[in-house]
Amino acid sequence: MKNWYGTFQLFRREVTRFTKIIVDTTISPIVSNLLYLIIFSVALSGRKINGVSYIQFLAPGLICMTLINSSFSNPSFAFVIAKFAGTIMDLLISPLTGIQIVLAYVCAATVRAIFTATLTLIVILLFTHINLYDIPMTVLVAILTSFFFGTLGVIFGYLAKQFDNLTVITTFVMTPMSFLGGVFYPVSTLPDFWKTLSFFNPMFYFIDLFRYSVIGIYTIDPMISLLIAFFANLLLFPFAVYLFSKGKRLTIL
Repeated sequence: MKNWYGTFQLFRREVTRFTKIIVDTTISPIVSNLLYLIIFSVALSGRKINGVSYIQFLAPGLICMTLINSSFSNPSFAFVIAKFAGTIMDLLISPLTGIQIVLAYVCAATVRAIFTATLTLIVILLFTHINLYDIPMTVLVAILTSFFFGTLGVIFGYLAKQFDNLTVITTFVMTPMSFLGGVFYPVSTLPDFWKTLSFFNPMFYFIDLFRYSVIGIYTIDPMISLLIAFFANLLLFPFAVYLFSKGKRLTIL
């Protein structure tokens, strides 16, 4: 029952999988973020937000968006690929429990997200100067963010039956959430309706907390955001484990 060596091997397999296609999994998001940085810094050159330049305000948002997108896409696409290739059967017959399967995939997603976000930070530092406001908090928030959206990616990968399902989710769920999460602007400047809607967006709290940990600027009290981040993980992870313990949707396409 306690096959934790098998869990580690599954984790290692997923890490190896994304490193073999590192251009797609790592370089592409870095280039995309760099384009965002250049375009917005040129368009809004000289503008300040809460005492810092716009490019310094934007940088933590882009890094956090990298954490979110990388951690979400790693397990979600891995499961659909496994269903499409028929290798999902190897997972179904393995002596691993639901919690072991979910933990292996989520931890691999966290590794990919933090690795990609770190490289993104290094590239951004070539264009602007950032003094990390609270390094331990930055690391903690990066782990919480990657873990939550990695778990979300596991759930959507479990539910999706084909690649088109993930494309729809990315287009109509993840992208609107990121734009309403305060990546490119302070949520406090939005009209009341959109501001209220943003407060129901879980992505907003992770982004706002990450921005606080990097440059010390926030919209919501960081302790409130931190509690929400902890409880969000505590609620979502057991749900993912429950789904995999049932295993009803883990079938070949």
